[in-house]
Amino acid sequence: MGEEKEKKKRVLIVEDAAYMREMLQEMLHQEEGSYEVVGFAVNGKEALEKYKELKPDIVTMDLVMEVMDGIQAIREIKRYDPNALIIAITALGMPEYKDAALAAGADEYLWKPFTINNLFEALEKVLRKRGRGSEGNE
Repeated sequence: MGEEKEKKKRVLIVEDAAYMREMLQEMLHQEEGSYEVVGFAVNGKEALEKYKELKPDIVTMDLVMEVMDGIQAIREIKRYDPNALIIAITALGMPEYKDAALAAGADEYLWKPFTINNLFEALEKVLRKRGRGSEGNE
């Protein structure tokens, strides 16, 4: 009955650095009415497995990781689910990384270090994009 209220968006955090995983989780926790962290992955291979298992609404994706990097993981997740919402996050402030991530299918891009406001702006932007682009998909 209480389903009229907005459902929390489920977020998968993909990040190999523990401090960054914790920071992202803390930031998302500040908006716990809107976002819920449902899982973590430390590399792209794990990200794909967790995505299939948890079916999150949004993924935050580090780009530089062992085993499988974020760009390859974005490609694999988008191949599995073309409607996946992915925000690429990296400290590598080089345009070619941004271009590669967006070409792979990332919906938005954040440079480290970023603020809590940057994160929520990116989340809201991709959610608005979803609202416009894929009616009847839920």
